[in-house]
Amino acid sequence: MKHWLSVIYSLFILVSCGGGGGSESLEQPSIFNPVINTFTTSSNSIISGSTIDLSWTTTNAIGCSGSGDWEGTKVTGSGKETLTLSDVKTYTFTLTCRGESSQNTVSKSITVEVKESNTSSTNIYTEDKLSYCATPSTSNDSSSYWIEEFTSDILNDEIFTYQESNGFCSIPGCPDGDSDFVQGWGNNELQYYTSCKDGYSKNCNKDKNTTENAFIEDGYLKIQPIFNETNIFQDPFCADGSCSYEWPHTSARIITSSKKIFDKPSRITICFKVPDGTGHWPALWMLPQGFIEGTKSWPTDGEIDLMEARGRVANEIGSTLHFGNSLNRVMINKSETVPNSVNFQDKFHSVTFEWRENSIKMYLDTQESPFYEESSDSTEFNNNYYPFNEKFYLLLNVASGGDFDTFGVDTSMFCHDNECSNLEDPDRGRLVIDYIEYKSID
Repeated sequence: MKHWLSVIYSLFILVSCGGGGGSESLEQPSIFNPVINTFTTSSNSIISGSTIDLSWTTTNAIGCSGSGDWEGTKVTGSGKETLTLSDVKTYTFTLTCRGESSQNTVSKSITVEVKESNTSSTNIYTEDKLSYCATPSTSNDSSSYWIEEFTSDILNDEIFTYQESNGFCSIPGCPDGDSDFVQGWGNNELQYYTSCKDGYSKNCNKDKNTTENAFIEDGYLKIQPIFNETNIFQDPFCADGSCSYEWPHTSARIITSSKKIFDKPSRITICFKVPDGTGHWPALWMLPQGFIEGTKSWPTDGEIDLMEARGRVANEIGSTLHFGNSLNRVMINKSETVPNSVNFQDKFHSVTFEWRENSIKMYLDTQESPFYEESSDSTEFNNNYYPFNEKFYLLLNVASGGDFDTFGVDTSMFCHDNECSNLEDPDRGRLVIDYIEYKSID
């Protein structure tokens, strides 16, 4: 009996204290988790004594602090800090932000590699000038020698062809239509490559073989990505011509396939300046002749990237070899940096590809030592076919977004019309090429 009385008494207490329906309950206060939206560096690899910018944005953070190779309180919301790094090592910077509770924290880290200054390399940048490119030979006894200096405002159709669209056919001709079409060029790229061809045309000047995305001005070839939400194109694979799509991002990809074919032993030198802004992906690269026709395949038959750059990183470029097979794709990448004062967005630089039987070297400007060197003897080719003794063609392009960089796209740094009227210096939004030189060597 006492047992049942105690149970009833307990139930009475629970009901009277709000355990039953209809009584008001006490709500727990909401606790917002802190978020580090972005934490970036202006460069992941620099020369000793150079500076970097660390930038970050946060949400719901009450306070932030640095650890690792930086210290102190950091601002919440949006912050930026400039650091000079002198020690030759890999720096680690960690940003930690706390929320309403001291136990409610979040952290992100980034690394920056600082390389030792190469006296012979850095000496060539002591003089302030517009271009540090190697001087072209302008003459060669070989019948294979040619140079394009863009002295005419007509894009030479005996050398260059436009490659169009937002992707490619996985099977030549796309016999099954869209099911054979790979959008974004296999890299989640945003741009639609234009030309003067019906279905791909955007402000085509047929007399000059130029468009708003690729033209020659003042002796330079300029590839101009444009962001404009009103861009509309007809899908060339639409039989009745009624299919229209919006492509806010447009650009140009210019190739030499079947017109200018490159073979070893030779040197190829390209003098260039890259665009500024997160989301720009300029590239000077090569694919095997026969790739477009379907007689060669990627990555088995190789890809040679002479130069790639990230628009948010001003003083760094990279070169890469791609090879292997569809089940085991292999790439060998190496980067090169220059002092911030002579970065690739403000000054012209050249990359020289020295190509011999079973060996590849890349040189920057007039440096005597290559920053990239590989051969068929490399261990990576122990179990892979070495495809770089075949004939290749050249590609010049600027992609928008894509997998090469994962920091999104800053559309404010893109040209918004064919005149690039939104940028104070329109060339800041363009890949600018001074010359291309090809010559055989002994």
